[in-house]
Amino acid sequence: MAPPPKHPTEPEPVQFTEKSPLGDGMTAAAGSAGFGTLVSAIQNSTSNHKAGGLGVFTRTGSTIALFTAVGGVFSFTQAAVSNARHTDDPLNGAAGGCAAGFVVGARAGSIPMMFGSCLALGALVGTFEAAGHSLRGAYPHASPLTAGSAHVEGHLEEGAGTVERGWREERERRRERFFKPRKDTATEE
Repeated sequence: MAPPPKHPTEPEPVQFTEKSPLGDGMTAAAGSAGFGTLVSAIQNSTSNHKAGGLGVFTRTGSTIALFTAVGGVFSFTQAAVSNARHTDDPLNGAAGGCAAGFVVGARAGSIPMMFGSCLALGALVGTFEAAGHSLRGAYPHASPLTAGSAHVEGHLEEGAGTVERGWREERERRRERFFKPRKDTATEE
């Protein structure tokens, strides 16, 4: 018996490949350290002090350490959970976000902050990954500003194959489809 036909918008299953948690963690930590150094330099340059250029490391150097730890812990945890579960899905990112949140909360020195940051970053990263690593979603719809938005709600409408409408016409057409004409109660009596 043949497998059931796939829906055209359903993503293809991805083959799992094992990751190196230590390698991913170190790579992310190095990149995060570079970004942390940039943030530290901005913090150092916008404040008044007598430390000079070394203030990047002496005054605001803890920012570099925080970024390094958060990036490294996130990537290490994400890869380790992925390997343990043998899947690549949003739960891996949520676990990495939670671990990174614990690091942020530990810097604040508060256990409630650790759990709150874990929850917030885990939910944020998990949602982002569930949306297809995009702010528009896994299946972005055409916006009214794109030219030729005759492709609406997953199918072409009758007679709209080559017609290009402007965004105002498309908005008006959608409005007319959404709002049903009101039944006049005076005509029914």
